[in-house]
Amino acid sequence: MCSDLFTQLGNDREPIDGGIVGPAVAAEDMFKYSCLNPGIGSTIRSLSGLAPRALALMHGPCFTGDGAGALRALADDYDRLISAQELTSLRLERIAPTP
Repeated sequence: MCSDLFTQLGNDREPIDGGIVGPAVAAEDMFKYSCLNPGIGSTIRSLSGLAPRALALMHGPCFTGDGAGALRALADDYDRLISAQELTSLRLERIAPTP
């Protein structure tokens, strides 16, 4: 079970064998439902070590294929989000430093 890691939008419930990372990234960008923290990418990346061949998506179809690769790609995107968030925080700190 993937919980909301690979949220998929729409009503498609047929099993799929590819393309779950892009829709998950789009859903995260749209809803911003994840609790971002500096360790989220490494935590998700560690799950790839389990080498899953199937992922049960909470709001989408069952994925069969390279689950480890999908998890690594998702982890990379969360690292991108964290980097962007940290950059924004640094910019805001320069504008209005906290005491």
